[in-house]
Amino acid sequence: MADPPFLRFGARGSIAFVLAGCVLIAVWQAELMERPHQINRLYQSIVGQGLYGDRVQKYFYFFYYTDKFPISIGGPSYNLGWEWRSEAWRALGLPDPEAGENSPPRPRHNQNDVKLIMEDHTVLRTGDLGKIFLLYPDAWIKGTPFRATVRWFNRLLGVTSLLALFVSFSLLNHRLFGSALVLLLGSNPFQLVELYAKNNIFGYPIAVASLMLALHAPLILGRWRSVSVYALPLVTGAFLASFRQVRAEPALVILSIAATYLLIPAGWRRRVALVALLALSATATSAAWGHYWQAKFDEAHEIVSARGGVTFDGDWNLHHALWHSLWCGLGDFGQDRGYKWNDRAGYRYGIPRVNARFGTQYRLGSGHSLRNYYTKARKHRIRAETLHEYSVVMRDKVIGDIREDPVWYASVIARRLKRVLSHATPIRLSLATGYVDLPFSAWLFIPALGWVAFLRCWDQFVLLGFYASTSVTTVAVYSGHSMPFNSAFHLVLFAVFVCWAAHGGREAWRVLRGRSPAES
Repeated sequence: MADPPFLRFGARGSIAFVLAGCVLIAVWQAELMERPHQINRLYQSIVGQGLYGDRVQKYFYFFYYTDKFPISIGGPSYNLGWEWRSEAWRALGLPDPEAGENSPPRPRHNQNDVKLIMEDHTVLRTGDLGKIFLLYPDAWIKGTPFRATVRWFNRLLGVTSLLALFVSFSLLNHRLFGSALVLLLGSNPFQLVELYAKNNIFGYPIAVASLMLALHAPLILGRWRSVSVYALPLVTGAFLASFRQVRAEPALVILSIAATYLLIPAGWRRRVALVALLALSATATSAAWGHYWQAKFDEAHEIVSARGGVTFDGDWNLHHALWHSLWCGLGDFGQDRGYKWNDRAGYRYGIPRVNARFGTQYRLGSGHSLRNYYTKARKHRIRAETLHEYSVVMRDKVIGDIREDPVWYASVIARRLKRVLSHATPIRLSLATGYVDLPFSAWLFIPALGWVAFLRCWDQFVLLGFYASTSVTTVAVYSGHSMPFNSAFHLVLFAVFVCWAAHGGREAWRVLRGRSPAES
């Protein structure tokens, strides 16, 4: 997979290649961003809403100006003084610490219409509160938090991941592989839709995996042997645990990274140490974020209560409810056992069993909340996913069915794998003016992975399997609708094939010229 001779340069040539490539990548992606209406939307996520955009914007207003969270308002957002920092502090009943004698005049709107609340819809109870940070780039660029979106963050993440891959592999003398992979990832229709055309967060797994591959490429290719390698899992664990606050799927690349550490050509002590440091960093960072969110919640509760607003006094989630998602996810191939890809179906199954098992009296509502309230004040209806008893019932159902019939569950996993391999996004080359699809089958991944394992080419084995983490959710949770589009392993496979073809064609040409590979 190393570069053929025509891509090998000296120091100056390498610098020129990297700089020229970075400029071309940035221009290419910028052109695609400017024409989102031309992006083929066939390959987009339709499994749900990952970002409550209009509701998060009102939270972000107070977070941007005052660093207080979670605080929002009940009612329309036009009651907020979006352009005025002092108005945010005044709405909270607190003095602006940066206000001076020449502070701007108060804008004309009815401050009495601002009713502070902590929970808007189910933002807190859904979890993954780190999404609030993603609005900052858009607000910084526009100079105001008004109608801030995640689009600028998505653009920066997408381009940065491509540039990081290109620079990393170019400096490691794998320019052909790096260029091919960047060309395919930057043309991937799913990524283009999710990162450039929509205000949502479903395009992160592939982009984060790309950043991590760029960071770990020296280790995979055997170029990182110094003691400083032990800093790598510490940085990686902290970064992924932080991204876990936004969404679970991007953080699953930690599985690929742990496998990478175990497969590198090094002593077992070093490999175990790398995995241990990765786990330690991720665990410690996750705990730190948990304390951070709890401190923010307690502070917001005190402020909203003092202003006579509506506090939230129930249970809330740091992350998406796991067992509810697994139960609903089995609705793809487990409908014969009562599973269904529908939240309300999960409630209808779980809540009666919670009452029977724990002696509670929860009542189902017409929507996603129960008819019961968290407190006697009757401020917020209970969301089933926040109940520990509900998670226990759903967990016991899923695990019980797997233990009772492991062959059935194995068949579910096999059918999900088939969907991943059969419904992956096409191998596409995209330009602002159009695109072209290349004939290729993701099923070739299985024999290719087996072949490099047989040859003990562990660097190529790790490269081929690195993006397998992007398919974990599809295989382990749910494979219906657009879920297989999240995968990117087949793009790496095609880039590897390009390298193999380049070297194979070079050797074939030498044979045709009457020279053996050994002589050349």
